[in-house]
Amino acid sequence: MKIISKITYSLKQGLKGVFSNKTMSLISVVSVTSVLAILGIVLCIVLNINSFMEQTQNEVNEIRVALDPKLSEDNTLKVKAELEKINGVESVKYQTKDEAFDDMKESFGDDKELLEGVKNPLDDYFIVTIADSQEIETLAKDMEKIKGVIEVQYYKEIMENFITASNTVKQFGGIVIGFLLIVCLVLISNTIKARVYSKKEEIQVIKYIGGSNRFVIAPFIVEGCIIGLFGSLISLGICTGMYKYVVENMQISLNSIVGDMMLPLSSVSYLLVLVLFVTGIMVGILGSGLSVKKYLKV
Repeated sequence: MKIISKITYSLKQGLKGVFSNKTMSLISVVSVTSVLAILGIVLCIVLNINSFMEQTQNEVNEIRVALDPKLSEDNTLKVKAELEKINGVESVKYQTKDEAFDDMKESFGDDKELLEGVKNPLDDYFIVTIADSQEIETLAKDMEKIKGVIEVQYYKEIMENFITASNTVKQFGGIVIGFLLIVCLVLISNTIKARVYSKKEEIQVIKYIGGSNRFVIAPFIVEGCIIGLFGSLISLGICTGMYKYVVENMQISLNSIVGDMMLPLSSVSYLLVLVLFVTGIMVGILGSGLSVKKYLKV
């Protein structure tokens, strides 16, 4: 029963703290909402950039494995089997040099007549699709070692640029998100600190008569959680509303080209809920704890 009464007391005092100083609480909620909304927007941007990077990488994560012209049909099949054995290889497709030359002609469009009468300079080859573009260089080296393979080609510079860009986006996004979390923590901490200061005599009395640190901190923890929770709810509504609006308008104005490449709301909403609510509540708890700590020493 003691535990229940303590919990009830903490909840009542926490709610009282939020509504007794409505102006400060409102400023805190608005501030936290603003920071969490920016956090949510940054998260959506990072998720979409990473998704775009992955989609684009998947379109160029192919390795062209040229074969020795003297290779027999049986040995060609052996090369294919060796390629398929390599960890990280998803598929292996054979293409003859004649098919490749026809594709080259088609790529010239109206000027394809320029290649008429030209001797086919290409080799038969396999198009190997890999699972992880980060491993493309290592896999290419493994393929070069296979007997019957004379050359291995892939979009090396493009892949390196994409990998670098992807890592940069993740690092930058992490730094921005970390900065916003600190700002959010400071905002809640300052709000609770003002209330703690106004009640410092009461806290000291509770400590003198034997009140535990937990008993003193609990109401302020509840107050911080409530502020964080309100901020999370409002910021979630702002982020989902803005995201839906942006996706729908992009699909209309850009003929679905960019809109279709963006992640659907259903793919980002669950992560937004998780990040915003966890962040709001956790910074509320941490901010409250940090604010009360100095007044616990009597």
